[in-house]
Amino acid sequence: MKNFDFPLDRFLTELETVINMDSGTSDLEGCRKVASFYKGRMKEAGLLTQNLYFEDENANPVIGAITPVCARPRMNGKPYDFLLVGHMDTVFPSGTAAARPFRLEYEDGRPVRAYGPGTVDMKAGALLMIYIAEYLTAHHPELRIALLLNSDEETGSAGSLEKLLFWGGQAEYTFVFEGGRKQDQFVSQRKGCNKYEIRVSGVAAHAGTAPWNGANAIVQMGHLVTALDALKNYSRGTSVNVGLISGGTALNVVPDSCTAQMEVRYSDPKEMTRVKRVIDKLSRRRPDVEGTRVEFELLRSTPPLQEFAYTRKLMDKMRAYGPQYQADLQALVDSGLLPEDCPAYPVDFVAAGGLSDANRLAACHLPIIDGCGPGGGNPHRPDEFLTIDTVVKRFIYFTGLLPWMKQ
Repeated sequence: MKNFDFPLDRFLTELETVINMDSGTSDLEGCRKVASFYKGRMKEAGLLTQNLYFEDENANPVIGAITPVCARPRMNGKPYDFLLVGHMDTVFPSGTAAARPFRLEYEDGRPVRAYGPGTVDMKAGALLMIYIAEYLTAHHPELRIALLLNSDEETGSAGSLEKLLFWGGQAEYTFVFEGGRKQDQFVSQRKGCNKYEIRVSGVAAHAGTAPWNGANAIVQMGHLVTALDALKNYSRGTSVNVGLISGGTALNVVPDSCTAQMEVRYSDPKEMTRVKRVIDKLSRRRPDVEGTRVEFELLRSTPPLQEFAYTRKLMDKMRAYGPQYQADLQALVDSGLLPEDCPAYPVDFVAAGGLSDANRLAACHLPIIDGCGPGGGNPHRPDEFLTIDTVVKRFIYFTGLLPWMKQ
């Protein structure tokens, strides 16, 4: 099969280039450099590129690309068969790439891991999207494929959300190329997340001479934290975490203010409804500390990615292609293009607790599968790595699956 011939050396060379460019979300210059690199590769791949929020120096760049056939409008149905989504930004500050540049680890003369900021989350996945589209444009030009890369995903995709939702609504199926899970699993569900700021105002007083004249905002916050922590229900996939708190000015002053930030992660929207009811009661009831006042502010709400009937139909198709994929991998092992200890796992799916653009695209009510990129480990950590054989495996899978789905 033609898609057995994956240019791994070229891929790793290009991955090194992009890994060694800083692109933390707030580093707009770095994000523009990375976007220019990916855009150039899209053009080389024969794709038609578009700048979306690219020229505005105050905005995080977003770039899109479509296969040439998409330039001809479709009379019936959605413009794109498949939308591939990824992000270019990382969580690392400027200077990280110079301090920890791209590095390969070898075993028996074969590269097995790649290290560097953003390897698995998710510069390798973003680059692989282009390789997949490049192959399919050359060998299956009838497929209508769109690619979208943003550079503010790590902070919630607020600036690119409009483009995400517009492009998502134009596709029959969407695949998000965040890193794959252990045993090459895909992600079919993600928790939702609501983030809150809690503010308590009290009355300042001298803690030694007249503490009774004060109203301790920190003590009131303590009551709230205890009540909120009791809302967690791990068996239902609900976690409540008050992760940041600050208040007071000095040890000898009764604090007149305290602020905390909390996030609620949930799988079932009914659970979030339950938590909201309690938050509403806490904000309206009489405070435990007389003289204090409590406010809750919802900072951000990200819906969960759920398995609906249309998602399960896509999952069934992906599983049905699994035997052909496993046979292809075995042929690669037999030919020496993959190591003998490279397992051909069955196609499987897991739920994830973290957020991604799959959560935001869920509002489009279309089949979405996440975790489609190559796998590795330790994202957001200094020892983040990419497992190199998963790059080839994901390439083989998607360059076979997408034409098969449109037969």
